[in-house]
Amino acid sequence: MEIKKTILMVDDDRMNLVTAQQLLKEEYKVVGVNSGKQAFKYLRQYTPDLILLDIFMPEIGGFEVMQMLQEDTEWRKIPVIFLTADRKTETEAECFRVGAHDFITKPFDPRIMLNRIQRTIELDGYRRDLQKRLEEKTREVELITIQAITTVANTIDAKDDYTKGHSLRVAYYSETLARKIGWSEEDIQNIHYVALLHDIGKIGVPDSVLNKPFKLTNVEFDLIKNHTIMGAEILKDIKMFPNVNIGAKYHHERYDGKGYPDGLKGEDIPLVARLIGIVDSYDAMTSNRVYRKRLQDAMVRQELIRGRGTQFDPYLVDQFMELLEEGSMQQNIPEEDMVMPIFNSDKIYGGVTREETGLDSKLDYLTGLLGRQQGEKEITESLRNGSGCFMMIDLNNFKQVNEEYGHLAGDYVLKLVADMLKDVSEKDIVCRMGGDEFLYYVEGITGQKEAAVKAEQILAFFEEKKKENHIMQSISLSIGISLFGFDGGNFSELLRKADKALYHTKLSEGDERYLFYQSASMAKTLEQSRADLHRLVDMVENRQSYEGAFRIDYEEFGRVYDFVLHFSQRNKQAVQLILFTLYSADGSDIRLDQMEQAMQCMEQAIVKSLRGVDVGTRYSSSQFLVILLGAEREDIRTVTDRIVQNYFKLYGKRDITLSYDIANLSGIK
Repeated sequence: MEIKKTILMVDDDRMNLVTAQQLLKEEYKVVGVNSGKQAFKYLRQYTPDLILLDIFMPEIGGFEVMQMLQEDTEWRKIPVIFLTADRKTETEAECFRVGAHDFITKPFDPRIMLNRIQRTIELDGYRRDLQKRLEEKTREVELITIQAITTVANTIDAKDDYTKGHSLRVAYYSETLARKIGWSEEDIQNIHYVALLHDIGKIGVPDSVLNKPFKLTNVEFDLIKNHTIMGAEILKDIKMFPNVNIGAKYHHERYDGKGYPDGLKGEDIPLVARLIGIVDSYDAMTSNRVYRKRLQDAMVRQELIRGRGTQFDPYLVDQFMELLEEGSMQQNIPEEDMVMPIFNSDKIYGGVTREETGLDSKLDYLTGLLGRQQGEKEITESLRNGSGCFMMIDLNNFKQVNEEYGHLAGDYVLKLVADMLKDVSEKDIVCRMGGDEFLYYVEGITGQKEAAVKAEQILAFFEEKKKENHIMQSISLSIGISLFGFDGGNFSELLRKADKALYHTKLSEGDERYLFYQSASMAKTLEQSRADLHRLVDMVENRQSYEGAFRIDYEEFGRVYDFVLHFSQRNKQAVQLILFTLYSADGSDIRLDQMEQAMQCMEQAIVKSLRGVDVGTRYSSSQFLVILLGAEREDIRTVTDRIVQNYFKLYGKRDITLSYDIANLSGIK
């Protein structure tokens, strides 16, 4: 049953309240109060969809009520229609001036009253929808901009082998110091990105100068100093982050006026640049450089104090020293900042997992199916009956339709598929999860046999629908299935497992168009890991070609394989293979984004721990292969222990653990 919109009517005339309630009760829920005070008492607990407000009332008049509404950030969003018997033009103009959406004259004409209320609510719905779309698009642009900025910062740091992660650390330290001195959260967030780009001008400095291990010539030092001016020039037109060019230009100015590029002195140096300057120097002192090892902590503190009032702002030095004493400035950046920004699938806006919009928020704006939130609500209610089947449905080759026929045609296909799913059965619950994914829920199914019949029915319906439109010829369906009781007992768990079964359906080598969660290959076991290593050793020892041996060839694997093969043929040194595998610590399922995060931490741990002569590559979505050349047993233990320790230090959690198997080219040890 559709929920009626709520109207709050404020009028001191009881007859007007009764009359309006009678006129509107078929279409709306009308709450009547007889004073402004009563109206605010109601508004503190509830939010109506519209307010009908009388102008002339005792104690608090309508215009005064309107003023108070406009002063509240939430109340001002509620559309207001004034009620008045005053037909003067001046009164009408005043209504609109103070923010009313419309006005209705007394006595009420039923048709006019209904039309104006309906129009105002509809227009407000459109306004809210457009505002939401604008906010989504703005956030999407911000996310893309932030990812681009981080990529640029990493690119700059990569130019210098000894400063990898420098910009990210300076950004983190800047945040911490800004918070210490009482900046607002908005300013703290802003300085993060200002600091992240402070060295962008180095993109124009030759690598040979940045990585030179000897004293720089005057010309080379001028090139280094010029990175501040070049950085400011690059960033001058970026308005998203205030002062971003200021941080780049002036972070090498000194408090005593002996810095560059302009020789600014004291508080003439912008505060953001003074702040970045001190943390930039701190990171330089606590990092290995091409010309020296990192300084000891005591010496770092001594240098900061020595620079107080000459190189650095005295107040900022004092605050920074307090942070050091508190242990707040750690070399390790928080886990969430170490990884390149990855768009969380639950937060991507603009169509991938966009929540439903429109006047009726229960329905998806395009297909007319239940939206994700309403679908979850109704399915959760149905699950109380103790049985049910989740089917995650995805359209294969949907991107091809958009590219070949345009996005309007893609929307048309989504609508056709939605209509088809609704036609399969009126009793089943169907909702759009986002993009080209749908959730189909069937109550009462208790086993795989019944679920398979329903999946076949859906696929048959779809094939019939395809015959009606040539645009759909390239489209097919993949279905992942989970069952209540067998795979879980709540919406989130069953949805996650149906989604994982769908993932494996799409990767299936055979003709499977649907898979059950329990029958899908969900993760590598430790036994499979050893089998993988056996297989690789056999391939090398039997001089097999890796071509065709793997469905997924990770980049660089071919070259690494050839290297191992040729090295084992020509070199008398021992070649040790170590296969690191990630798996669930308690046997529970691992989300794909969790596994990828753990993989990135494992790769970082391995890269940090390998010797210069060792090589490594991804072996699968949860494995990394390391080749140790000429390593003694003691060396192997040192390397593996270091990798395991670094992994848990970087990952920071224990839900995904790490194991490894070791082999040489004469068999498994």
